[in-house]
Amino acid sequence: MLMCSHTPPARVLLIDDDLELAQMLREYLEPDHCTVTLAHTREQGETLLARNDYDVALLDLMLPDGNGLELLRLHRARSQRPVIMFTAHGDETDRVLGLELGADDYLSKPFSPRELRARMHAVLRRFRCAAPAAGASPWLEAGALRLNLASGEAMHGAAQATLTGAEQRVLEILMRSAGRVVTREEIGCFALGRAPERYDRSLDTHVSALRRKLALDGASSPLRIRNLRGQGYLLVQVP
Repeated sequence: MLMCSHTPPARVLLIDDDLELAQMLREYLEPDHCTVTLAHTREQGETLLARNDYDVALLDLMLPDGNGLELLRLHRARSQRPVIMFTAHGDETDRVLGLELGADDYLSKPFSPRELRARMHAVLRRFRCAAPAAGASPWLEAGALRLNLASGEAMHGAAQATLTGAEQRVLEILMRSAGRVVTREEIGCFALGRAPERYDRSLDTHVSALRRKLALDGASSPLRIRNLRGQGYLLVQVP
């Protein structure tokens, strides 16, 4: 697993219309070397997101003046900085759609500030450690598949896409382990900083996005991402 020897202070943008919760989270996070900026509407959030001067965004998908999913979609069109979304408890549709639109992780309300802090640091650690070492080639290759570890750009034949941070890390561990089954626990710890829970579909959503974006499920594709039930995922060359 990639690790950083030093974690610099984090600039956090928290977009949530629950003023009491937002203030409580700021008071909890700021002593932990974080600077937290608050926004309580979609309009405020969009203005602050456009500045791109934060390290991680915490985004509630239910905002008083619009859906946070649309804000997430707009953000992903211009930035790869990590996003953790908040969803209503049990609202699987919004969670899956948020992951498909590029969220790096999610938390279902209610959640503990301690879990948020752990998720946030895991996402930041992976985002900051994603770049290759100085002088090393940024490109990782597995057959016809290429991944730029610095930019998140991936290419497979005629398919080309810029991946989200979570998608990039899922693809990276599969490429580095090409031909070997990688367990869900291994992928989760590497890509999300945590082992997936029993009914957690976030990894499946990221894999589905990779298949779609890079044509890894087409009949003519020389590479496939296979799901081995009860075991994990496998990047394999097909005849």
